[in-house]
Parts: sequence; structure tokens; C-alpha cells
Amino acid sequence: MTDIHRREMLRVMLGGAVIGAAGLTMRPVAAESAEEAAVVVRRPRRRVHRRRPLVCWWQRGRRVCRRR
Repeated sequence: MTDIHRREMLRVMLGGAVIGAAGLTMRPVAAESAEEAAVVVRRPRRRVHRRRPLVCWWQRGRRVCRRR
């Protein structure tokens, strides 16, 4: 390797380390701001329409199940 390649590799590695460190330091700040921005909206619960249970009977030699 020539000196130019070593310097370029060192520059790339240091640049990546600086970007990684900046990302790690910004992460808690972003998480805190996201938590502050989150607003919980509660809607009133809707009444659940209950379906009638299935009723089964024999009709013409076959079992028929329907809601009644």
C-alpha cells in the first residue's frame, strides 16, 4: 500500500467513527423528543354486537347449523 491509500483509509475510518459517535449522541435526544410528541388519544369503546350462537339440527338426514 502506498502512503496515499493509507491516509485515505485512515480518513474514511475516522470519518465513520465521527458519524457513528454523532449518531449515538443524538439517539437519546431523538427518543426523548419522540416520547414528548406522542399523544395518546382514547376513543370511547363501541358496544360489541354479540352474534347469536349457532343452533344445529338435523334436516333430511344432514346436520344444519345456523344462527337463530
